Amino acid sequence: MAIAALVLGIVGLLFSFIPCLGMYAIPLTLLAVVLGALGMKKPQGKGMAIAGLVCGIVGTAIAGWWLYAYLTLRSQADEALTKFGNDIKEEQQKQERRNKPTTPDESAPTAPAEAEPTPAPTTR
Repeated sequence: MAIAALVLGIVGLLFSFIPCLGMYAIPLTLLAVVLGALGMKKPQGKGMAIAGLVCGIVGTAIAGWWLYAYLTLRSQADEALTKFGNDIKEEQQKQERRNKPTTPDESAPTAPAEAEPTPAPTTR
């Protein structure tokens, strides 16, 4: 178990340093921690178990940071895209209002047409 803990700890630690893939090292590093803790109970290979445990803990911390960074960035990107989409819709609505032809409102009262003056009668 100590050898497995050491191998998984080292591999998980190396994977945890890879940007964008570091969060996928969490299963390896957690397994290294468990196997390292179990390997510490046996007197043989106690040093390898401790090394695997330490590598697993450090790898888990680094991979956890990558996971935190990914989730934070994703939520901020979603908020920004939503705000951008809302801004685009507002701008389209403004353009539609500007481009809408102006027609007189039929429900508004209209001014009465002026009557033509009647010609004055001519006297002869």
